[in-house]
Amino acid sequence: MKKITTMTIKEIQEEIESNDEKRSDLFKQQEPIERKLVKLAKRNEKLNDQIATIRAKEKSTDWNWLLETKWNESSMEKYHLREQKLRELNLRSSGYFRQTNQVQIQIALIKNDKESLPATLKGLKKMLKYIKPVEGYKRIDIMESTLSEHGVWELHIDEEKSEYLIHLTRYHRPEVVHKCDNLKTALEKIQHDYYYEDKDKEDSYAY
Repeated sequence: MKKITTMTIKEIQEEIESNDEKRSDLFKQQEPIERKLVKLAKRNEKLNDQIATIRAKEKSTDWNWLLETKWNESSMEKYHLREQKLRELNLRSSGYFRQTNQVQIQIALIKNDKESLPATLKGLKKMLKYIKPVEGYKRIDIMESTLSEHGVWELHIDEEKSEYLIHLTRYHRPEVVHKCDNLKTALEKIQHDYYYEDKDKEDSYAY
């Protein structure tokens, strides 16, 4: 290959034309390879979905598996199954903790609704044994009416110490707003002061 600084304009133009032809040939050779790569990727995606479908049927009652989430796992089958099972307990998921590779459980209590609190209490009692603690507490996300306008609300639970802390984090600064000694009392406080919707109000949110 000739040194560029010694080439004439004509030689440069001829080489550019030649290089363009070579590039065109290489692109033509590359196209079928790319098609094969895309086809294989789509095939693997379907195979992974099928694995998830089989596992979902096998583990539909395995809460350890249902709550587990990993960075390389994106099964919609598992997601929909988990949300369906959580809704049956008056719960849902919201984000996940990388420290435990688990989704975070979320509650959304309805004020002036006699069924909301007992259903949520029953659901949480069932789920607590499967939830892994983060920094010493099992952390439950609280969906409240301001939609986290003033910060992130959580219920922090340490069953051994009988600590049920209503927690607010604003500007990365955590604060314990209320301390309760049992789960029911904590949920009653949340339903009264940090509810998601008010059954008696027409403009309340739907969960």
